Parts: sequence; C-alpha cells; structure tokens
Amino acid sequence: MKDLDLGVEYVIPSLGYRNVREQNNQDEKKESEDFKYQKAKLKNVDCQDALETAARVEGLPLDISIHSHLRILDEDHHKGKYHHGLNLLKPIRWTSKHQHPVDNAGLFSFMTFSWLTPLARIAYKKGELFLEDIWPLSKHESSDVNCRRLEKLWVEELAEHGASESSLCGVVWKFCRTRLIISILCLMLTQLAGFLGPAFVVKSLLEYTQQKASNTGYSLLLVFGLLITEMVRSWSLALTWALNYRTGSRLRGAILTMAFKKILKLKNIKEKSMGELINVCSSDGQRMFEAAAVGSLLAGGPIIAVLGMIYNVFILGPTGFLGSAIFILFYPAMMFVSRLTAYFRRKCVCVTDDRVQKMNEILNYIKFIKMYAWVKAFSQDVQKIRETEQNILEKAGYFQSITVGIAPIVVVIASVVTFSVHMILGYDLTAAQAFTVVTVFNSMTFALKVTPFSVKSLSEASVSMERFKQLPSTV
Repeated sequence: MKDLDLGVEYVIPSLGYRNVREQNNQDEKKESEDFKYQKAKLKNVDCQDALETAARVEGLPLDISIHSHLRILDEDHHKGKYHHGLNLLKPIRWTSKHQHPVDNAGLFSFMTFSWLTPLARIAYKKGELFLEDIWPLSKHESSDVNCRRLEKLWVEELAEHGASESSLCGVVWKFCRTRLIISILCLMLTQLAGFLGPAFVVKSLLEYTQQKASNTGYSLLLVFGLLITEMVRSWSLALTWALNYRTGSRLRGAILTMAFKKILKLKNIKEKSMGELINVCSSDGQRMFEAAAVGSLLAGGPIIAVLGMIYNVFILGPTGFLGSAIFILFYPAMMFVSRLTAYFRRKCVCVTDDRVQKMNEILNYIKFIKMYAWVKAFSQDVQKIRETEQNILEKAGYFQSITVGIAPIVVVIASVVTFSVHMILGYDLTAAQAFTVVTVFNSMTFALKVTPFSVKSLSEASVSMERFKQLPSTV
C-alpha cells in the first residue's frame, strides 16, 4: 500500500508537469501567431501623420484620430462633393454637430471670423491660452485627408503625362481650384464695390453739395449707398482672406505630409543632401502656404485697371488714358521683378542648403571638431556661406523694397500727370471731377500694393514646387 502510494505520488507530479509543459507550448504558439498577425498588420499601415506621431510621443490628447476623419468624410461623400461648402453659404447656422466651430459657422460668422469669439473670451479671462483651450483640428484640415487627395491627383497626373512631363503646379491648381475660383470671385466683388463707391456715389455726393436746393431723402440715399458699398467691399475682402488662409493650410499640410512620406520611405537619399531635405520640409512648405494665401490677390489688378481706365476716359476725356497708363505699366515692371525674385530665390536656396548641410555635419561630429581644434576653421566656412546668403537676400530685398515703395507713389504721380496735361490742353476741371478721379486712383491702389507680394509668393512657390517634384523616389 505504501509502494502504491509512492507510485501515485510520483506519477501525479509527472502528469502535472507534462500538462503544464503542454500548456506553455500552446501559449507560446499562440503568442507567436499573434506576433505574426501584428507584424503583418503593421506592414499594411501607412506612414502616420508626423504631427500625430509627435503628439503621441509627447503624450498630448488626441480626441479624434485621422482615421475617424477619413471615415466621416467617406460617410459624407454620398451627400455630394461640395456638401460641406454649400452649407457654409447659409447666412446663419445654428448647428453644433462638428467639434471645430469653423465647421459650424455660417457665411456671416465665417467672413467676419466671429466663430473665434469664444476663444477670444477665454484668452481675455485667463490672460493666456493653453493646449486644452484650443479646439481639436477640423476634419477638413487634416493633413492625412488632404495628403491622400493630393496623392490621388498626383498619381493621375503621372499616369496621364509620365514622370518627366507631369506638372506639380497643375496638380496643386486642381487641388485648390474650386476654393481659389471662389476667392477670386470674392476679390472681384471687392474691387467692383471699391470702384462703384468712389466712381458713382462719391461723385453724386460732390455734385449734390454744389446744388443750392436740398433733398434730404436723396442725400440719405447716397450716404446709405456709400455705406452698403463699403460693407460689401470690407466683407468680401474678409471672405477672400478667410478662404485663402484655409486653402493655404490644407495645401501646406498635404504637400508636407506627402514629402514626409516620400523621405521616410527612402533607403538612401542619392544626390540630395541632408541640408536640402531639411530646407524643403522647413521653408518650402511655408512658401506654398503664402502662394495660396496671397497669390490669388493678383487677379484683382487687371479688372480694376480696366474699369479705372474706362471711367477716367469717360470723366476727363483722352487725358484719362495717362493716369491709367501709369498703372498699367506698373504690372510689366512687377513681372520683371518676379523674374529677378525667382532668380535670387534659386541662388539663395542652394546656398541655404549648403549652410544647413554644414551645420548638420558640425552637430554630428562636434566631438571630433573639438578634439582636433577645428572650431575656427569650421566657423569660418559657415561664416563665408552665411555672408554669401546674406548678400543674395539683400539684393532680393532691394528690388522688393523698390516695388513696395513705388506702389503708394503711383497714385500721386498718376494724378499729377493727368491733371497737369488736362489743364495744359485747355480742358475744364471741376472739383467733382478732380476728387472723383483721385478717389478712383486710391481704389486702384490696393491692387498695386498687393501685387509685389503676390508676384513674390508665386515666384517663390514655383521654385518650391520644382524642389518638391525633384525629391528622390523610393528605392
């Protein structure tokens, strides 16, 4: 009986050990299968947005993920391509289903930026803003959503024209086309309202002041008309800026994310230097934003120039061509300056790439530089590169300052030349005619002031698009 008990005592532990070992083998097999599944799953995951990755590393809260944004946009796709944009045309909206207030805003709220009022109140009460006070990113401004759309357009461009003949500029235009067309229409409405007010309402007011008989209703109607034209001019211009800024944010996020994805998938950077890649990701994205935000303002110049020329000829006669000719001749000068700006931009970009590359090498090998006492030699090299870059920037700044300084003087030059020739030829000049023509010239000044900045932004963006296009492909 004792032997039997001993046998049982020996057998049962051995059975228990065998069962535990089989269970461990099954657990290891299951963990291996899970690991293989996770590894296969990760292969199909696209590169995450850089901002999202940085936020997760820093431990920042992300209430809505990019994938949920894509899902929401897919759900709204059946309602129409411009469903969200058409809702924005409603004068007043009371909806609050979107997390970002700009998506809930109506037309008046969007053009007057009144949807920012709650954030302004918080900043006024606290004296400062924290990260938790700011709303989550709008799903329509998501970098991944816009990047997927830009990549789709770029793939279609490559399939249609090939890698050598494809145009990134055309793809960017398709990406921003609808919003830019609406922005240009709003800008034309701004220019038209700014022209109608001085050309007709102010002229009628001046003529009314010269009359002896008074008409209260007519005078109030003229004042109300001047108020309406100024409100339309101001609000349409604000709507233009609101559309351009949002378009620029989408374009900047899309093209930078596409560049990040392309660079992160590289095994080698071929002929591109590290400094050039850093410069592309840091500064060229901002150039694209500025082109989308300011570049479309160039379209308002021709319409106001034509309207001003026709009106001045109608008021003053043939001498009205002189003042308008001065304005029109200013635009070819802007084209010449744009070519010079693009030329200096290309030269400066190469020098900046060399400087960034040199600084990157210094930071990577700072120990050896200190060890062999090469600090002075490297500092002299960086100083030489920086001086060359500074000289190029100064030359570009000189041409830019000349155009910016000439724009306000054009009105004075045009007025003096027009009135002088008009009176020398013996034509009569009344106060209403003089003040009306000067007011029309002042309304044309806005187009002149924004022209240098628009030309500069477009010329720099053309250089940036070439650099984005020349990024090495994955190998």
